[in-house]
Amino acid sequence: MAYIPSTSHVTLLATLRRERTLPVPGEVIVRAGQRVEASDVVAHAEVSTAHRLLDFARALGLAAEKADACLVKQEGEPVKKGEVIAQKSGLLGRRSVTSPVDGRLVMAHAGKALLAATTTVELRAGLPGTVVNVLPGRSILIETTGALLDGLWGNGREDFSVLRLLGEVPEAPLDPAQLELSLRGAILAAGCLDSPAPLRALAEVGVRGLILGSAPAELVPELAAQTYPVLITDRFGVQGFSQPVFNLLAGNAGRELWLDASPPNRFAGTRPEAIIPLPVGHELPPPPLEGEPLKEGKRVRVLRGPQAGRVGTILGLSERPVSLPNGLRAPVAAVAVDEGRGSRQTVTVPFANLELLE
Repeated sequence: MAYIPSTSHVTLLATLRRERTLPVPGEVIVRAGQRVEASDVVAHAEVSTAHRLLDFARALGLAAEKADACLVKQEGEPVKKGEVIAQKSGLLGRRSVTSPVDGRLVMAHAGKALLAATTTVELRAGLPGTVVNVLPGRSILIETTGALLDGLWGNGREDFSVLRLLGEVPEAPLDPAQLELSLRGAILAAGCLDSPAPLRALAEVGVRGLILGSAPAELVPELAAQTYPVLITDRFGVQGFSQPVFNLLAGNAGRELWLDASPPNRFAGTRPEAIIPLPVGHELPPPPLEGEPLKEGKRVRVLRGPQAGRVGTILGLSERPVSLPNGLRAPVAAVAVDEGRGSRQTVTVPFANLELLE
């Protein structure tokens, strides 16, 4: 029986489709077939930020059962700060109650009104491409072509800017001495982060994003707190980029890159990623491969165990479960892992500890 592992993409060129979705229902302002740029606003919505309960019956000096007749705003209508929402006229003049916030009248009953303070959220395209589908009021689907790099961990932010690669080898650490003002506004890529010191220098320079091959697990809280997107591509530790990831980044340094550091979601099947838009001819490249089985010749990354993070090529697959040093029995693959400078070492790895690189 074929074994189908998870797939991590280090793809030089593919046709990619990405959905951009509003957090709440709103208005989509682009149409199918329209070309969009990364900074284009494609949809917007009103999002509630706070709620206020207003006792307008008391303010008008009326009994609760009589106050509702004095409303001049209906449920669901927008209101501005200082706008009248209820009023009454009498012998001594007119008394009115105004909204304390910009927002919307959620509901009103028995002399009380619930107001929602709202703010406008704008959804940007994020990456350049063509809108191929629109779900009115909620989302759009953008198609583009380019390189795709899946990540291991992300801090939940995104941005689009020019990629700058620091270091000439995959394992090069991020050195604060490299952080010049000329890098302001760029998305930086470095092999590893071995201390928190460079994070302070990055904030001073004003970068738009950071891609790391690896970083120690104890630095994750600090990376998560950064105001720009942070992506770890390969592993936790200080080993740096795997060679395929380094080659992809080095070959595209100086190009624009969309960095989406959304946390991995196993249920949605999504991972943090970087997309580098690239032009193509009349014929579109195929989409990235998904759901491929393990077989000889496939490139893989080791996920767990002593060889974790290393990349290699499958030389063979066991036909039956094999006894492992921990006493378990599991099917295994013989993998020639890259040692650098063209040399390789053959190791035995359980199927469950492998992911495909496509």
